[in-house]
Amino acid sequence: MKKVLLVELSVFERMTPLASGYLQAYAMTDSVIRSEYQFERYATVARTPRADVIRDLVGAAADVYAISCYVWNMGLVRAVVEAIRQARPQAQIILGGPQVMSQAQRYLTRTDEKTVICNGEGEITFSQYLRALTEPQVRPRLEEVSGLSFYRDGELVTTPKQPRISNLNDIPSPFLTGIFDSAYSIAILETNRGCPYHCGFCFWGAATNDRVYRFDEDRVREEIKWTAKNEILFLFIADANWGMLSRDVDISRHITDCANEYGAPNVVYFSAAKNKPQAVTKITSIFQDANLIASQPVSLQTLEPTSLDLIARSNIKLSAFAAIQEDLREKRISSFIELIWPLPGETLESFKRGIGTLCENEAQTVIAYPHLLLNNTPIYHSADTMGIVTRPAGGDVAEARIVIGTKEASVEDFVEGMYYFYAFHALHNTHSLRTVSRYLVRQKGLKYQDIFSAFADFLRRQGDDPILSYIERSIRDADYYDVNNYGLFIHSVLHEHREIAARQVRRFAQSQDWWDDAKVRALFEIDLVNRPYMYSNTPMDVHTEEFQALRLLDRGPRSYLVQVPAEHLADLADAVHIPAMPEDGIFRVEHKRLQYPFMPTQSRDHSGSYCHGMIEKVGNVLPLWQPVSPSSEEKGLDVHVAI
Repeated sequence: MKKVLLVELSVFERMTPLASGYLQAYAMTDSVIRSEYQFERYATVARTPRADVIRDLVGAAADVYAISCYVWNMGLVRAVVEAIRQARPQAQIILGGPQVMSQAQRYLTRTDEKTVICNGEGEITFSQYLRALTEPQVRPRLEEVSGLSFYRDGELVTTPKQPRISNLNDIPSPFLTGIFDSAYSIAILETNRGCPYHCGFCFWGAATNDRVYRFDEDRVREEIKWTAKNEILFLFIADANWGMLSRDVDISRHITDCANEYGAPNVVYFSAAKNKPQAVTKITSIFQDANLIASQPVSLQTLEPTSLDLIARSNIKLSAFAAIQEDLREKRISSFIELIWPLPGETLESFKRGIGTLCENEAQTVIAYPHLLLNNTPIYHSADTMGIVTRPAGGDVAEARIVIGTKEASVEDFVEGMYYFYAFHALHNTHSLRTVSRYLVRQKGLKYQDIFSAFADFLRRQGDDPILSYIERSIRDADYYDVNNYGLFIHSVLHEHREIAARQVRRFAQSQDWWDDAKVRALFEIDLVNRPYMYSNTPMDVHTEEFQALRLLDRGPRSYLVQVPAEHLADLADAVHIPAMPEDGIFRVEHKRLQYPFMPTQSRDHSGSYCHGMIEKVGNVLPLWQPVSPSSEEKGLDVHVAI
């Protein structure tokens, strides 16, 4: 029998290789393929040393290599293909995935007729390809296989498109047919395929022609139960718009039922439906109530109307967004807003203003991701007319191109916008100046974007400083491409260099004209007490000598006992959700929430991934302000007593 090796080089460790599982499951429905081939899978993270990956793949001595290609692994894939071709010149290689489809001239060579590209959905094309390889001809009749590109006699051949699979149940489940075992920590779940949108920066909708096809709901439920029974802790729902279908709410309840019965999953991630905010809020509530640490994602990408028009994207109304944010806040459910910087049509000013508008509408966390110029997207095809300027990122493993300029935003504007976002990330997303900022905007007429811009300017004047060094290195080397970069920044600001970052915020505030307001200084002390901890073992850092308005009465292992003057209770209630406000203003501020301890033995990638996930769910680590009835001794404590 011939050996087929299915190869996935992923971002995360111990993740179910779903694409490989589907390809194998569908191919094995063909009796000829079952009799002619044996299947093996090779899955590792893309950052695995190149020499190790090449050694493993060449050593596998496969007859057919099927490799999944993405922007994050294409540099490695190129090296792997070259090494396989040199070591095993007779091996057949098929490349598939969004990075290579419809890009044959970039990834195939005229002299290599044994490497082909799949130009769409892979299951049918892959099976027909394997069947063609079993035929006795000197040259397989690949021209009869739809959905392929390959070279013949120096000429590029591209066969007609393969129709999409409308009945997804024709693809057997790799979970339920024994293809996958229990040796995974992360499960990828697909309940439907397709996207009805044609966003300019994304290929999903264009690749699926607007149609969304569904897997059978009973099958989906059984797959969820399988992952739970096999104690797979992390569940990624791979649908483009979770919450778009009415059944998604019930399936979400099924996930929590399985978690309650089997103890897994512990965490659920999903991409929210773009225009079904009420359904997504209901789903997030379901996961939150089941202690599956969840946060509602809202993928706005930009608030600039010109940009929205250019990228063909329709967002929820801002008024609806504000109402949803208030509802989430009342329910103590976290949410995070996703933006992309820079998109065509977005200016530096509109980017700053958009973030300010989100803050005015109670956005808890806002993440501005870099704009990856992805192959085959509408922006990719219009890059010249849109003035797109890019730079490489991801080293020799990835093949990423980061957009650093457009017609509306120069390269200098892009850099300024990145400084702005890092400053915002350090100040707003960490709640380091949240109460003060709300007061300044609502009572003093300042703008959020002006506060964040001022802090960005302040940081850039700090000289030899670890926080500034991190920002400068990230911008210079395009480290923001790495999914863990923003999380490692939070790790630095709220753990590794926590006291330095707190001192920066204090010095910044003291340098501003508004510091002369006694109210500001009192609210600053509230922010200091309210500043969250990412880890359960980060040393507590509030010192008594820093307080003039608040009284710090006592400190527990992970809490503070504080008294807030009566004149500031309304501001506290406005900034922090408190069910009942005590007349004496005394609170136990409890910082022991859902944090894990920092473990020095873990990699920095682990810390970055953890902190990024936690800052997206910052409501799960913000302290609880609990009214208490203090003893007379506590009431009599002096603020300057060492504790």
